[in-house]
Amino acid sequence: MRKRDIDCLRLFGIFLLFPFHTARVFDFREGFYIHSNITSAAGVVFMNIISPWFMPLLFLVAGVSSYYALQKRDMSRFFKERVQRLLIPFILGVILIVPIQGYMARLQQGTLNGGYFNYLFAQFFTDFSDISGYRGTFTPAHLWFILFLFIISAVLLPLFCHIIKARKERGIGTFGSLFEKGWFLLLLFIPLTISQAFPNIGGQEIVFYGAYYSIGFFIASNSASAEVIDKFKWLWFGVMIISIPLYLITGAAAQGYGDFAWQSILFAHARNLYGINAILFMMGFAHKYLNRGGAVLNYLNQAAFPVYILHQSVMMVIAYYVLILNTNITIQYIIIAFSTLAISIAIFEGARHIFILRVILGIKNVKTKQINIENTNQN
Repeated sequence: MRKRDIDCLRLFGIFLLFPFHTARVFDFREGFYIHSNITSAAGVVFMNIISPWFMPLLFLVAGVSSYYALQKRDMSRFFKERVQRLLIPFILGVILIVPIQGYMARLQQGTLNGGYFNYLFAQFFTDFSDISGYRGTFTPAHLWFILFLFIISAVLLPLFCHIIKARKERGIGTFGSLFEKGWFLLLLFIPLTISQAFPNIGGQEIVFYGAYYSIGFFIASNSASAEVIDKFKWLWFGVMIISIPLYLITGAAAQGYGDFAWQSILFAHARNLYGINAILFMMGFAHKYLNRGGAVLNYLNQAAFPVYILHQSVMMVIAYYVLILNTNITIQYIIIAFSTLAISIAIFEGARHIFILRVILGIKNVKTKQINIENTNQN
């Protein structure tokens, strides 16, 4: 049985990327592939508020999904599917989709030398000086999430399979039972903060996101966790509200200090206290009110992953031309965000009927999905 509340949280996280990445276009703190000369303090506040939890939410939801997937698949089949749905789309996406962002960046900056194919082979695939890619250099761009998800799921796969087998034989165990304790869930911000002490890769914290992925797996593997998370959802909400100003104040106080200064450590604890409680509240809310299916949810659930792959490249093309328009920042923001969403879904709709595009975007076979839906309806 699909966890419809988890599907809703995944969709929430994916589609939140549209307003988030649109706000990056108007971010006064740093450049982006396409960047406006007019910046927005409101956009920065919005990004600051959601950044502690929206990418962790996607990794936690992926961890939940991995547990249910491993109930129906052995290790080899699960890994094969990870290769097909994550690794291959990542490689093809970096080659075919991501370079569009760097090309548009150089076009706006006036540093483009030749046409698109010249840019690919003379600039993108040869310049590794800035992995952010904001200046048009080589980068995995937003597809770092897919790469990290593949690495994390592959590394943790033997451990998770061992845990599933052991629990079938000996029960949930002491550690597994902790995830049905409200006090333990509340204290998860501490190991999450510790995980941030490990080195990052390309500016992203793979151990930290691996911790969130693992938390999702362990929550899913204990059937009592959902009831506990639902029961204490208003506690999570209260802690979340209290921790927001604490997170913002400690963040301001930590400016200019090193990662291991006490100001930065205090900020990390406040940030993760806010982040994990926001996610726990969303899980409790979704379990209570969003545990329903339907044709729209089924369609959007299939669209979410390919739309993620497409959205930022689509957005940079749109943003380049929208910023040329002599309109105010609010209109520009709305046009970029909603046009990107509409065009990304339109591309998905066309791509899901073409085999090679399904491979590139990691889309499951349409006919197989239709057969599965029909069989479910008949049963």
